[in-house]
Amino acid sequence: MKALFFTLTLMTFSLSHSQKYDCASKTKEYQEFLKTQDFNGSYQTWLEVSKKCPKESEIIYTDGINILQYKIDNAANPEDKEKLVRNLLSLYDQFYKNFPKSVPDYEVKKAMALYNNHIEVESEILSLLESGFSKAGSEVKDANAIFTYFRLCHEKYKAGDALYNANATLDRYALVNALLTNLQSSASANSNDYKTAQRAIDAMSKDLATCDNLEAYFEKNYTTNIDSAAWLTAALTNMTTKCGAKPVFFKMAERLYSLQVSSQSAYFMAIATLKQKKFEEAIKFYNQAAELETDNVKKAEIYYTLGTGLLANDLTKSKEALNKALLADPNMGRVYLFLAQQYANNANKCGKTEFEKKAIYTLAAQTVRKATAIEPKLKATVDKMAAEFEAKGVTSTDIAKEKMKGKTITIGCLINETISFPSK
Repeated sequence: MKALFFTLTLMTFSLSHSQKYDCASKTKEYQEFLKTQDFNGSYQTWLEVSKKCPKESEIIYTDGINILQYKIDNAANPEDKEKLVRNLLSLYDQFYKNFPKSVPDYEVKKAMALYNNHIEVESEILSLLESGFSKAGSEVKDANAIFTYFRLCHEKYKAGDALYNANATLDRYALVNALLTNLQSSASANSNDYKTAQRAIDAMSKDLATCDNLEAYFEKNYTTNIDSAAWLTAALTNMTTKCGAKPVFFKMAERLYSLQVSSQSAYFMAIATLKQKKFEEAIKFYNQAAELETDNVKKAEIYYTLGTGLLANDLTKSKEALNKALLADPNMGRVYLFLAQQYANNANKCGKTEFEKKAIYTLAAQTVRKATAIEPKLKATVDKMAAEFEAKGVTSTDIAKEKMKGKTITIGCLINETISFPSK
């Protein structure tokens, strides 16, 4: 009897295991269809896998999003389409439940699934966006989602919705503007999308996000957030472009700098002191911002701003800053455009003879042409500038007359460059 019971137990155990669902092989099965873009062929098996193997792999969800989106795009009627979109939303919920770190902004993705597929449920979309940005705003990378969120909020503000008064809408403006600024500095592929979204938001909110309104808004919220470096950074980012001259900007910049000395806080101090016409302090802070910056492209931008701005009237110091910009980013061709123009501007001052004056224009032409080699998109500007300089530069007749074929001359003064002449 015991032997019979053991045999039956063993058979039951073996049968249950032989019938166990093979998640890995079933995943490969539906993925074979995906290799040929056969989304319909993959659907049923994928659906089984998603139900029976919810924790097997993130791939089940990323594949599922593509499969469902294909079926949505090819739905027979609006009712079927909305049902499929709702399935997609449920899939995002399941994705977040099982792999929360992979989709922290799942509510934003759900909102955009409704929005992009033209499911006309604006209140639901806005509710999902509000919750999504509140919980995981810093994780959102979709420029269209950021723009759509603010557009819907701004429409509520314009319609006089009490929940979206000026102060509440400025909360959203500060959030999205800081987010887009940070994304532009950290991204490359989508940088233009973020710039476009930011320009559109600024244009939309010009009646709301005036310097006076921003000043009042940040002044009102300053005391509450005085020890929050994140809040101060976002606030200063929002005011940098248009409102750096406001007293609250200087107050917030000083406070942030006292909390943490970094490239960003030094940069804000540079802008604040520049607006106050404290030029020596501004130069100091620009240099500090560049020195502390670890991103070479950003470092080059700071040095370029310094060399073409505050130091532009001191060619020696300007060149020093611009050379540092080139050292950080050798592909910054516009440095040569500025240097060439500076040489040309100082031709009469630094040239002791007519030949030397002409030679400086030749140097300017040679310098500006360096830009094309590293930034081909500047070719039209370079060609125009070079032609103007060459028209004022030395000719072969001038070189022969001065007996300078194959020789060089060094121009001191502010330029400090050597100019070589052809031997033929």
